[in-house]
Amino acid sequence: MRSRMFALVGLVVGLATVSAQVEFKPYASSAGRFKVLFPGAVKTETFDVKMDKIDLKVTVDSVELRAGTSFLVTYVDTPDEVTKAPVGPRFDKVRDANKGENGKVLEDKELTIGTEKYPAHDVLIENANGCIRNRIIIAGARLYQVMIQGSKEVVTSPSADQFLASFEVTK
Repeated sequence: MRSRMFALVGLVVGLATVSAQVEFKPYASSAGRFKVLFPGAVKTETFDVKMDKIDLKVTVDSVELRAGTSFLVTYVDTPDEVTKAPVGPRFDKVRDANKGENGKVLEDKELTIGTEKYPAHDVLIENANGCIRNRIIIAGARLYQVMIQGSKEVVTSPSADQFLASFEVTK
C-alpha cells in the first residue's frame, strides 16, 4: 500500500513538473499549410518513403521533451490514385502502420476538423515504448498526423488535448 502511494505521488509530481516547464508557443508552417501550438523549439526534417511502389516525401515538425515524450506534426502529399481512394481504408492503413505488429489500438474515433470539415480520426495506441496519440487528418491530397508519443498519462493529459485542439489547416 505504501509503495503504491509513493508511486502515485511520484507520477503526480512528474506530470506537474512536465506541465509546469512546458510553454506552448504558436508555430506556423507555410510549406505545410498548418498552424499549431508546440511546446518548444521545432525541428523540421524531411524523409523519402516508399509505400506500395509510390515514392512519398514526408515532412516532420517535432519537439522532443525529456522522458521520451515527443510532439509531432507530419504531412505528406499523396498522388492522385491515393487521393481518389476512399478515406476509410486510408485511415486504417495509417493507424495500422503506427500500431505495428505488437501494438494495441485502445481508441479510434471519427471526427471532422475545421470549418472545411476535413475527415479525421483520433487514435490511441499502446506499444512496448509507451503510447501514441494520433489525430490523422485528410485535407484533399494532403495527409496530416498530429501526434504525441510518451507515457499514457502524458498522451492523455490536458497538454496533449491542447496540442491536438490547436492544430489548424491553413491556406
